[in-house]
Amino acid sequence: MKTLFGSLIVGWIGCGPMALAQPPNVVILFTDDQRWDALHASGNDKIATPNLDSLAQRGTRFENAFVTLSICSPSRAAMLTARYNSANGCTTVGKGRIHEKEVTFAQRLRERGYRTGVTGKWHLGNSPEGCGFEFASVCQSNREWYGRSFERNGEKVIAEGFVDDFVVSESLDFINGSVKEQRPFVLWVCTQVPHMDHHHEWPARPEYLDQYHAQSMPLSPTWQDDLTGKPAYLKTSRSRTQALSYGYEEAEAIREHTRRYYASVEQMDAALAPLLRRLEQPDLQPNTWILYMADNGWMMADHGFTSKVLPYEESIRVPMMIAGPETQPKVDPHLVLGIDLSATILDLAGLAPPPEIHGRSLLPLVRGDEAVAWRTDFLYEAPQPQLGSKPLWAVRGERWKYIETRVSPGESFEELYDLRTDPQEMKNLAGEPAWQEEVRRQAARLRELRSSLAR
Repeated sequence: MKTLFGSLIVGWIGCGPMALAQPPNVVILFTDDQRWDALHASGNDKIATPNLDSLAQRGTRFENAFVTLSICSPSRAAMLTARYNSANGCTTVGKGRIHEKEVTFAQRLRERGYRTGVTGKWHLGNSPEGCGFEFASVCQSNREWYGRSFERNGEKVIAEGFVDDFVVSESLDFINGSVKEQRPFVLWVCTQVPHMDHHHEWPARPEYLDQYHAQSMPLSPTWQDDLTGKPAYLKTSRSRTQALSYGYEEAEAIREHTRRYYASVEQMDAALAPLLRRLEQPDLQPNTWILYMADNGWMMADHGFTSKVLPYEESIRVPMMIAGPETQPKVDPHLVLGIDLSATILDLAGLAPPPEIHGRSLLPLVRGDEAVAWRTDFLYEAPQPQLGSKPLWAVRGERWKYIETRVSPGESFEELYDLRTDPQEMKNLAGEPAWQEEVRRQAARLRELRSSLAR
């Protein structure tokens, strides 16, 4: 290993973004079901997230970050591979698998001498080892928040107490072991919270719940949407019926759910505190990068819906931040994607982007490179029915969002929203004569983006 590590250092000097004397460490914080605005740093003064906010105070917060398929397993697969799910093979939740031919960022960095680790929620049919992780302490899918069953490198372990406290404890053990071995490391930290538990509840501890009061919680301006202009099936889809089972026809039920959700986000944020403090220590901070995002958003009665998958903003938009050595606090407006994180990790490790990846390194944006040409739109896809959805594809641009839903074989339903004048996506312009040229343009762009994935 000394020979490999030595060659890694020689090969990396001068190649990386900051030209450090040794390969940087990388920690990816990956939260679950955290919508883009469930973060104080995003401008939400109703929620307390001081630990995650600390990343915004010393790094870049991306205010227009999105996922390319908004559900647990596919979002993880996309981040691991920097490739769309229709290309990497994982388009379904649960035991969805990445194709064996796919190469993850962990596999690429492990070949370069990095110690690779993953802690927390694992939600793929592939094994962590098969995805390139040397160390894995993971729980499968979503269940109880307290006393959760984990597997640490194949050995069953019961996590006493709160699940994300245990995730952080395991993360610290991995980091300290890597420091002791004097090896660069990449660690993927996957919280389970704020995803609901297996009882469809947010069982936050009283000390966090007591900080929030239902009457002061925000209420989505679209919660009473009658879904005019949207596919008819949505009125009886799981996204709507599950919301009704939560009582979302009443504002009080929505506010109480929001209270519990916010308290859960804060409890997760508090669990991350020891990890973030450790990363600020002098033996790590000068050479450690922290990348943070959520696996998907969450609809809290937006359009009368719950959950995710659907292509509306509250489902597909996520929080994202990057902080590293000598980075400065700023807010970046570009359209960035979950698949960009993996490309960024490769760039940090001094690896050229493989031609097959779809993501792009975010480091030019972090550096403030004004000359970089960046995407002005992107493809969103959910090609398999998930949580009651129909197959759908969308183009989300700086102004327009265009959606095609395959409501039945051979029949598609079109939606077009002007996000400048209608950011809540309430008025579908696709059927109006004045906007037919824009509909055709966006439909052609959708076909172009989908075709590009096959190349």
